[in-house]
Amino acid sequence: MVTNDRMAPAPAAARAFGTPFLCAGLLLVSVAAGLTIVAMTAISVNDQIRWGAIALAVFCAGLLPLMSVAAGHAGLGLASWRIGSWSLVWGSLAFGLATLSWFSPQNEAGSLAAILPGSILRALWMIAVAFAILTVGYCAGPYRPAANRARRATERLSRRFTDQIRSPVVPWAMLGVGLVADFGFAALTGHFGYLGNVEASVSTASGYGQYLAVAGECVPLAVVAAAIRAYQTRTLWAWLTLLVLFVTAIVEGAVAGGKESFVVVILAVIIPHNVVRRRLPIGFIVGAVLLFLLVVIPFNQAYRLSVRGAVTLSTGQAVAGAPAIASQVAATDLSTTVVGESFSFLAQRIRTIDSPAIIMQRTPSDIPYANPADLLIAPVADLIPRILWPGKPILTPGYQISQEYYDLPPTVYTSSEVTPEGDLFRHGGWFPLIVGMFLLGCVIRIIDEAADLRRGVHGAFLIILLFPSIVEAGTDSATLLAGIPGQVLLWLAVVTLSFTRRTDSVS
Repeated sequence: MVTNDRMAPAPAAARAFGTPFLCAGLLLVSVAAGLTIVAMTAISVNDQIRWGAIALAVFCAGLLPLMSVAAGHAGLGLASWRIGSWSLVWGSLAFGLATLSWFSPQNEAGSLAAILPGSILRALWMIAVAFAILTVGYCAGPYRPAANRARRATERLSRRFTDQIRSPVVPWAMLGVGLVADFGFAALTGHFGYLGNVEASVSTASGYGQYLAVAGECVPLAVVAAAIRAYQTRTLWAWLTLLVLFVTAIVEGAVAGGKESFVVVILAVIIPHNVVRRRLPIGFIVGAVLLFLLVVIPFNQAYRLSVRGAVTLSTGQAVAGAPAIASQVAATDLSTTVVGESFSFLAQRIRTIDSPAIIMQRTPSDIPYANPADLLIAPVADLIPRILWPGKPILTPGYQISQEYYDLPPTVYTSSEVTPEGDLFRHGGWFPLIVGMFLLGCVIRIIDEAADLRRGVHGAFLIILLFPSIVEAGTDSATLLAGIPGQVLLWLAVVTLSFTRRTDSVS
């Protein structure tokens, strides 16, 4: 009989953290209540927003240790990459502290000028309620039957497969599958990430596009596999493989015009290191943050401006011009000014309060509530492959939000963030919001139980697949939920094909 020490939970360790974390959580929630009173009594509406944003950030920070205690985590759940814990951290930043950037002069014109300050205040209250309900669902919801099934399924994987990558060819094969899928998706749809014919993305869809989009996730998964093998074997070939795959994934994401892909690839290196080596690569993390602020953000801004400037470039033209833009960014004097500008830009980009604010402002006074039944129908419809339903409607909630709530013309092809919170509210108000966030908390808890890294490295692949979409949660609830089954199936396939089978008796 073979056992894995990491499979065993640590109730003693969790109890040891319990009392201090409980006290810390209650203290932070109390501080948030005090800051809320300060916000309510402030004379200026701008001061109300500032204090309210800080109060929300502190409140989410207070929910974090409370979630840890109630869920029995040995720690805050951050080092074990629990999606529930990181969702609260992201909420504290994106809905809380980042709201302070709402006073930027850039918001005085354009579509964001339509958002009234009072709507920001209402949205801060709504987000506080939403995260409180999510925490309740995560800790005390009816997740246990499904979580037990997910836990048993992942335990069977751990009993059937070791933590050893099957072959040095595995990461390369996964990279090949991901690149072919991405290039195939670009060929079928006419756009690649931020590049290409954006109009086609809201008017046409390929029957194979859904499968290719899921298969394209093999690119960061290849980095995960290479990292696991490098940390375990420590051979020169394994380290070279990790380096090449890491650079390839970074370059592909940069050429696609995205920033999130860089973060995902960094996580693909950090999480396996944390599982195998039992510590975080602090030096690597610091270097990645500096690279992100000094190079990635300036390049992305210049690249996007070039791609959709006076003339919209085709995918081929944009890719051809990428090296020249990279050279210009590299030749720029890197200083603290660049870091400050990137940090300010990042704060505005991750600010997520705008969407729930405009939705609460215009619903239902200007725009009637959407049919609540869509919350049940849309995820099911989204799961049906387009190859079986050629006439399936193209779901573009961000594009629709831009037209309905910001009054942008259909010829402006931009996708506004929706967020599950805003989407639930626009489908009926507070009742769908409370029920939906409670159920979302249950779903996240089930995923965290399935991806528990104490059982081994297999869960790292699932975390990489689901972590960005659920934690950042910039889309509508239907798209968020409908994407989970495909990612889980990809995870099971990758684990089955990537790891060696156990040859001894396991029970």
